[in-house]
This record gives sequence, C-alpha cells and structure tokens, in this order.
Amino acid sequence: MRIAEVLARQAWTLERFGLTPRKLIARATNRREPAILCVSLPKAGTHLLERALCLHPRLYRPVLPTLHDQNIGRWGGLAGVLEHLRAGQILVSHLHFRPEYPLLLQGAGVRCVFLVRDPRDILVSQAFYIAGSRRHYLHDLFAALPDTDARIRIGITGDDAGRLRSLRERLSAFSGWIGASDMVVRYESLIGGPAEQDVVRQREALRALYGAVGIVADDTLLDDVRTRLFSRASPTFRTGATGQWTQHFPPDLLALLHGEAASEFERYGYDASIR
Repeated sequence: MRIAEVLARQAWTLERFGLTPRKLIARATNRREPAILCVSLPKAGTHLLERALCLHPRLYRPVLPTLHDQNIGRWGGLAGVLEHLRAGQILVSHLHFRPEYPLLLQGAGVRCVFLVRDPRDILVSQAFYIAGSRRHYLHDLFAALPDTDARIRIGITGDDAGRLRSLRERLSAFSGWIGASDMVVRYESLIGGPAEQDVVRQREALRALYGAVGIVADDTLLDDVRTRLFSRASPTFRTGATGQWTQHFPPDLLALLHGEAASEFERYGYDASIR
C-alpha cells in the first residue's frame, strides 16, 4: 500500500471516530444531534454510508466494531448498545431484522437508515472480497472454487454445509428493515458519477439522508461531503462502481438467480428478470 493511502486511512480513522480537533469540540457540545443505527447487508456499501454520515462535522462513530447477530450479545444485545449511545453517534451494523428492534429504537430515540444495493453487485463484490481476504471466515470455501462464476453461483445458492446461506435467505433476513427504517438509502444514488445528472442525484440523496435522520444540511455542506465521499480509504474498497454484475453474469447465472430470488429482488426494488 502506498504511503499516501496509509496516511489517508489514518486521517479517516481519526475523523470517523470523532478524534479530530473539530470533532472533539463537537462531541463536547453535542446535545440535539441524532443517534443513528445504520443497517446493511455485507458488501452493500456499508462504509460508503458510514462515510456519508461521518463526514458531517457533528456526527461520528463510537469505538465499536460493525455489529451483527454473532457479536451483539457482547454488549447485551441491541438494547444494551442503545443504552450507552450518545447524541451524534453512529452505529454500523449487519443486523438481521427482528420485530422488537423498531420498538427499541423508538424508545431510545435512535434513527435508523437501511442501505440497499443491487443484489447482483453484492454477489460480485462478495465473490472478489472473500476470495482475496484470508481473514474472512469463508475464505477457504471461496478460494477453493475455480473461478468468479463458481463463487457467484455459491453466493446465490449457498453451500451444502450451511456455512453460507442462500441469497434469498440473506435478503429475507434483512427485508423487515425496508418498512421499519426511517429511510431506505440506495447505494446507486450515493455513489454519484461524472455526469451532471449523477451529481444532482447524489446531492439529493445526501440531502434526503440527512433530512431522514433529523439534520438540515445546506448546499455548501452537501457539496463538501459529496466531493469527499468516494474514497479508497475505506478498508473494504475495491472499485466503488455500479453495474459490475453485467460483466460477470452469463445467461445461466441470470436464470439461476431469477429462479432462486426473484421475489426478494422485487421486494428490494430491483429487477431480476432475465435479459
């Protein structure tokens, strides 16, 4: 990794955890800023959403790992985590939906944002990330497969040993957040692009995001966040692009995907039709 990238990651670590001078002052005076729970499927762009919020001068992430069903018990479940959450803090999570969660969030006055992404792009990102990350618990499973096609296929169907659930099961486990969150944010709107229409869409997505969690943001702040949002400082950055699935889905994989998870695609607002 180049020195510039190392320095960028270190600077971002300080900012996201509220350890820069500006954020430390804000932390001492935060009274009315919202506390926020971010939820997403793995590889849906979790760190992009975190960055969009943590780039706000009065929001930051407490020193907690990404929360998921396997580790949240360390803090007494979601109720235990919320008990210690302070104004302006952001929780990042991959928590499956549970019926009691909305009531807990409402009782604690915590806003909730659910990030979604085209599941086909999630499958592609997952295939590359897990195969290349020796620390991932599924690395040996993915690394043993012959190619990206096979890794996407197992991402759709799951594996026979039950280590990886099917895409349909994974989407279903999170789908309750669609109706229970304060806002469903689409990765495709946040990512932006060079065209003017992409810039406008990204700015309005950020405006809607801040509005949903109770923050008014002027155009100056929105443009500052927008120009800094896309960053290789993310610990899981690969390409940050949309529509990558079109390069990795031959007709047989599209047919398999449609047969396995078309209903969940529709629920999430994406089209799994064969084309």
